[in-house]
Amino acid sequence: MQKELSYLTPEGFTVFTSQYLKNKGTCCKSLCLHCPFGYTLKKLGLQFDDVTEEDFSLIEAVMDESGQEKVDYRPFYPNNIKLLFIKDVVCGVMLKNHIVVKHVFLKKYFQHQDLSKEIIESYFFI
Repeated sequence: MQKELSYLTPEGFTVFTSQYLKNKGTCCKSLCLHCPFGYTLKKLGLQFDDVTEEDFSLIEAVMDESGQEKVDYRPFYPNNIKLLFIKDVVCGVMLKNHIVVKHVFLKKYFQHQDLSKEIIESYFFI
């Protein structure tokens, strides 16, 4: 199965995937959304946003797209569930308690960028 190298956003923009960028072999330092070399993450970090009940369908969609087994996120609402963003683009959902990230669900094209629980915790709790 060949990995996708790009996709179109709903606005019609072409975005290169981390596989395309890996195939180039080196980082271009252009703050690519799916940078597999960690440059964008190091420069811009992750952003976190609270969710509202209106975001529940988005949470469900991210969980579906992640390919992971779903968990009941409602007990985490409202204070322990966050939307994750890179460059103002939703990349995932985080469920946490007061000291650790319990679950991370990443959208399809963000799953190969080393966004582990530990990395996400380091941006959130520090």
